[in-house]
Formats: sequence, structure tokens, C-alpha cells
Amino acid sequence: MREVAIETKVGVFAAVIILLIAWATIRVGDRTSVSGSAYEISAVFENATGLKPKAPVELAGVKIGVVKRLRLLDSRQAEVILNLSKEVRLPENSEAVLRTRGFLGETYVEIIPGDSNMPMLSKGQHIEHTTRTGDINSLISQFSTIASNIERVTSSLDGMIGNSPDYPINRVVANLDRFAEAIKDVTVSNQGNIDRIAENLAAMTDELREVVARGKKDVEDSMESIASITRKINEGDGTLGKLVNDDETVEKLNEAMDSLNQALGGFKTLETEVGYKAEFLTQTNDFKHYVDLSLRPSPDKALLLGLVSDPDPRASHVQRTTDVTVGANTTTVTTETSTIDRQKLRFSAQLAKKFYDLQLRGGIIESSGGFGLDYMPGPFGVHFSAYDFSTRFGQKPHLKADANINITRSFYLSAGADDILNPTGPRPEWFVGAGFRFIDDDIKSFLGTSSKFVK
Repeated sequence: MREVAIETKVGVFAAVIILLIAWATIRVGDRTSVSGSAYEISAVFENATGLKPKAPVELAGVKIGVVKRLRLLDSRQAEVILNLSKEVRLPENSEAVLRTRGFLGETYVEIIPGDSNMPMLSKGQHIEHTTRTGDINSLISQFSTIASNIERVTSSLDGMIGNSPDYPINRVVANLDRFAEAIKDVTVSNQGNIDRIAENLAAMTDELREVVARGKKDVEDSMESIASITRKINEGDGTLGKLVNDDETVEKLNEAMDSLNQALGGFKTLETEVGYKAEFLTQTNDFKHYVDLSLRPSPDKALLLGLVSDPDPRASHVQRTTDVTVGANTTTVTTETSTIDRQKLRFSAQLAKKFYDLQLRGGIIESSGGFGLDYMPGPFGVHFSAYDFSTRFGQKPHLKADANINITRSFYLSAGADDILNPTGPRPEWFVGAGFRFIDDDIKSFLGTSSKFVK
């Protein structure tokens, strides 16, 4: 009976030992388990070499899960499923990094957490940012490449260095030896010339020293002369001394300068504006050109000058009276001719006075007397001109109205009607135009740029 009891105890003890070994084996073998409940997320790597299922997942050196499985994604990338402890919460912008422990250690996944203010990853989501650090395989590959390069360099050096005089390095050394010998021969054979050059340099140095000494004496004499002249001027000797020291002369000179400044003051404040405008005449399908010059001694006064090329001007009328005698009878015959001179340039010269936004002007407009009004409240402007009031041959005054808008400070567009009242021809002459104008600062800038190109 006692033997049976002992056998029973031994059997129970052996069974317990077997169960403990089986449990430890399962615990050690099944590394996919993590403490507590877990959740799965995924990460995609370009290369997951060395990573195996059940490999650890760490954060700050602490294990937080394991690699559950790997699978090929799109035949190019590796998708890694991570089984993480539910106690660990990761922001969406976290990063997964493949690392290797030492040179021969296992490959594992390290998590670098992102911004805590971002939403947290949940079950089934994946980490967008992944990378991989260098491993032993890549290092070995690089070492192999370096070794191959070193081998090629060594082979090249073997082909350059040797005992034979035909090797490149030996030829270079031999050439250097010959060059040194040639320099030595030249130096020895020209030793006399070198000595003479040294003597000439010494003589030149002595001459320069003498020249500097003589120049110093001349400079001192010149300074003494200048000092003497200055003393005489201060003492009032000579014309220049009297001019400087005589108060009456100085006062007269100042008065003359003041008068000159007053005379030139108007020109200094004169504002100049140069402009050009082209108008397309819709009835004649031609262009009318204007070149204008505006001189403003003050903001409210101006002298307006201009040249005009008109492709469709009014006709010039000429009336001639001729006495025709037939027999005893004399008859007076009156003939009238009209001509159009399309090549003639017409000029304008007007005086203008400005009242706030309204400007009145008058004088010669296109070689005929007339007047005009301009209303310019801002970037917009409205203009009206009336001239050529001759009515002897049934003409009516030449009226023109147009409006313009400034696109930039210098460029503008215009449109209007010309010769509105003329009963002859297809009137009025509607037109559209464009022009530009430059004031003083623009002209100075243009002239400065032009002078640079001329130089």
C-alpha cells in the first residue's frame, strides 16, 4: 500500500511538472499576447526585412505590443499589423520606425508619438508616417561597395607605381629631376646677368630716393607759397583780399545773388509735362496725332503748346474776282476754290487757368482761334473745345468733345466726337484714342537712363 501511495505522489508531481512546462512553453512561444485587452492598427513600410511576427513594439524603450502578422501590399510594400495594449493611446500623427538591436539583434518596431492635441488612433486605423533606420544588411552592402572601390583604386596604383621607368609615377619623378637640373644650369650660366639685375635694382632704388627727396622740397615750397597768399588775402592785400574783406563788396555780391535767385525762381518751380495721343477716326479709318507740351509755373496756371497731324482737315477756301471783257462789255467773274492740305502740321498755343477741378483755356487751337473747358475731378476727365469760327463759306464752328480715363499715372484712354456741327461729310467724326504723358520726374529718370546707355 505504501508503495502505491508513493507511486501515486510521484505520478501527481510529474503531471504537475508537465503542466507547468506546457504552460511556460505556451507563454514563451505565444508572444502575441499583451497584458490586458488589445487593439490592432497597421503601418506600411517600403522594406520590412528582418521583421518577424511576434516581434516587440516599443515606445520610449517600453514594450507596448507585438507584431501580429505581415503581408505584401500592392506587390511593392509590406503591411505590418500591430497588436497594441489598450492602455496606450497614440495620436494620428505618430511615427513607426523599424530598428535593429545592435549588429545582430532582432528587428522591432519603435513608436514615436505625435502631437497629443491630435485625435487618437482607434482599432483598424493605420499609422501614416513610417521609416526605417540602417541595419546590418545595408551596412554590409555599403562596406562591400567601399571595398570594391578600394580594390579598383589599388589596381590603378599598381599600374602607376613600379620599378620600371615606364610607369607614370616614375616618369613624373624623372621629369621633375630633369626640370630641377635645367633650372640649376640656367641659374649657374646666368649668374652674371642676375648680379647685374640686382645692381640695377639697387641703383633704381637710390634714384627713387633722390626723386622723393627733391619732390618733398618742392611740396614744402608750394605749401609756403599757399600760406603766403592766404596771409595776404587775410590782410586785405590785392583785389581778392579786398573782395573778401570789404563788407560793402560782400553786401553788393549778396544782393546780386539774391536778384539772380529771384529771377531763376520761377524757372526752378516750373512744372513740365510732355504728352502724345493718337485718335482713330471711325469715319475715315485713319489716325489723328497730337504732341503736347504743358508748362505750369504754378498749379493753377499753364501754357499749353501742341502740334497736330490731321488726316481729314477742313478745306481751305480761296475766292478770286476776275474782270472778263468781251467787246465793249466787261463782266466780273468770281471763282471759289477749296483745297485740303493733309500733310500740313497745325499748332496750338493756349493759356489756361484752373479753378479747383475746372480749367478754362483759350488761344490758338489747331492754327485757329478758339477756347476750351476741361473738367478733371480725378482719374476721369471731360474736355470741350470750340475753334475755327469762320462762316464766310457756310462753315460752322469746329466743336470737339471727348472724355478720358487714366489707366496709370502716365497712360490713359479717350473717346469722343470731333467736328460735331459740320454739315458736310459723314459727321460727327467719332473716335477712340490712347495717349501717355510724362512730368518732370519721369523725364529726368528717362534722361538719366538714356545717358547711361550713351556712356
